Amino acid sequence: MWVQGHGFYSRQVCGLSAGWIVIWVRRYLCRKCGHTMSRLPDWLHPWRWYGATVIMEALYRYLILEETVHDISHHFGRSASEWRTLRRWRAQLLVSPTLLGWLGSRLGISRPAETRKQGRLHLRRLLGEMRVAWKSAAKVLAKLEAAVRATLGGLLHNRRRAWPWRSSIRGPLGSLVLEQSQRYCLQRKTLAEGHRARHAELLHVNNSGGGTHDRPRTE
Repeated sequence: MWVQGHGFYSRQVCGLSAGWIVIWVRRYLCRKCGHTMSRLPDWLHPWRWYGATVIMEALYRYLILEETVHDISHHFGRSASEWRTLRRWRAQLLVSPTLLGWLGSRLGISRPAETRKQGRLHLRRLLGEMRVAWKSAAKVLAKLEAAVRATLGGLLHNRRRAWPWRSSIRGPLGSLVLEQSQRYCLQRKTLAEGHRARHAELLHVNNSGGGTHDRPRTE
């Protein structure tokens, strides 16, 4: 096994029925490349304050049901009439590693949604991947939590880049995440080996008297 336990860290989460809460996240260490990763609960994206189901439902109401920002804010207990976070989520969906960006290439999406129409297309593709019938609001809202948790379940996230490092998901989706994770780990290992080789070369030069500070001066 390359991966071993590496303690815990705490973080705040908003958007659940209990409001703001603090959770403890399990952290792991890859003994092959020396990098740390974390395994978040299957209802939470990396680096996000809001629960994953809250984000998806807010985007569904905003992009497909075309509810007003004021109504969506009120639905989630916000008093503000302007919720700029909705536009950020729209642009980051399937592009940012903190909002299912690792699925973007699979769904043919590589650029942020600049308009509500583009965001609607991105969300429809995602719901199709989750096998949720996006045209029926009742079915979406009933199945959304289970679909989101099935998509995020079993992922280990790179803590610095938020990209999934390893997955226990079975099937094509799990294979995709695992392939990307292994490629990243190999890149990290190659980079670390290159740094060690250069460091050893510099030590050899200095120890053999080849360093510039050991050379006799010539007038």
